[in-house]
Amino acid sequence: MSLDSCNVVALQWLVMADRVLLNFRIDHELAEGLKAVAVRDGVPQSEQVRRAIRRWLEDRKAIKAERPRPASRKRS
Repeated sequence: MSLDSCNVVALQWLVMADRVLLNFRIDHELAEGLKAVAVRDGVPQSEQVRRAIRRWLEDRKAIKAERPRPASRKRS
């Protein structure tokens, strides 16, 4: 069995400012989806992953939900 055909997670921790660098493997289908959204919507792949993980953890009550930011008011 090759590494490409199994679900392998390899973590590397590197603290930079208030973020941690993690390296891991994902399925090809997920990688292609991230690329497609990045091209279509202009959202970097790393930001997509952060948003998805945050929502998943919030849904499971593993972290506190972020308070929604108030919409900016338009000046007339």
